[in-house]
Amino acid sequence: MNKAINKIISGAGTIIHSLVIPLFVLVFTIYYKPAGPYEFLNMDNASYGFNVTMLFCIILVSLSITRGWLYLIGKYKGLSAMIYILWCAAEILVASLFCSLYIVLMSKETLPFFEVAGSAYIYLLATVIYPYGFLSLGFELYSRNKEGENPVDENSLIRFYDEYKKLRFVIAPEAVIYIKSEENYVQIHYLDRNRIKKFILRSSMRALEEDLSKHGLVRCHRSYFINPPFIRIVHRDDSGQIVARLKQEGSESIPISRKYQDEISRLL
Repeated sequence: MNKAINKIISGAGTIIHSLVIPLFVLVFTIYYKPAGPYEFLNMDNASYGFNVTMLFCIILVSLSITRGWLYLIGKYKGLSAMIYILWCAAEILVASLFCSLYIVLMSKETLPFFEVAGSAYIYLLATVIYPYGFLSLGFELYSRNKEGENPVDENSLIRFYDEYKKLRFVIAPEAVIYIKSEENYVQIHYLDRNRIKKFILRSSMRALEEDLSKHGLVRCHRSYFINPPFIRIVHRDDSGQIVARLKQEGSESIPISRKYQDEISRLL
């Protein structure tokens, strides 16, 4: 599901959602003329079709803005399914509030705003739940088909062995965020379904260094390896230490030694 969400909030997914949802509302409302919306929109000073078209434009602009923000947020941190669902409910609320404001103004303020807003939200929620569901299902199937077309190359995986040369952990390089050395152990911080997890291995950085470098991880400190695509920004903290802030919310800042600063900067 998380891979499907990544597709949904991508640039293409943002455009598709911003167009499909308003179009569905437009066609459904004009064709079926549901009783509640018809009562609000069939005014003396404007035709039903005109008002529905205006609401289509309002929903289109509202979703373009909210989806644009979602796209920007998704670029810097992962989103869980629950957060995405809450975002969808919130953007429907925003659209319904703007639609309600238009209806109240067109009625010359004879209709109470909160009554209209409540009805608009219920109507929009009940109407768009279908295209939201179908789009989510479509992106999920698309993601699964892509996985089938591009199976994981076993040779590209990182294999972590402990100090006794026993295989303990296997993972795709792009899922590893950073690796931290702590006494006789290393902590492998990785992304699993948009959640940061940790695997502790009894080994040393020296034993892992060659394999990590081969898979694109970069040493940034004597106790850290980092995966460059996860870096959001490199800056000095309050103590003057150069650190890398990661895109994942809740992750620690990774120290960068002066020795490795130029290499990290070159990769960003």
